[in-house]
Amino acid sequence: MAAMGGDERQRMEAPAGDKFPEGLRVLAVDDDSVCLKVLEDVLRRCKYNPTTVTDAKTALKMLRAGKAEFDLVITDVHMPGMDGFKLLELIHLEMDLPVTSCYLCIATRRL
Repeated sequence: MAAMGGDERQRMEAPAGDKFPEGLRVLAVDDDSVCLKVLEDVLRRCKYNPTTVTDAKTALKMLRAGKAEFDLVITDVHMPGMDGFKLLELIHLEMDLPVTSCYLCIATRRL
């Protein structure tokens, strides 16, 4: 992956106060479509630009192809085929990209 330019670095710098850095390009990976939709909605509320995929192999192909640039990858841990830990390992070995793994889906009910 290419080194970050000035604009990308500025987006990644610590925000002032309680604001999130806006415009981060996030690749979200989860085989559970409900959890993926919840995560996508949360990321959009934070003014991030999410791209969602339902399996780690597709995510890795996208990252290797380099057609889309991402600032961060958020991945589920338990997925069929390739799990989030293997995805994290391969990204770490091949790319300079922050990755976080999680196994959490929060369902909310509106009253």
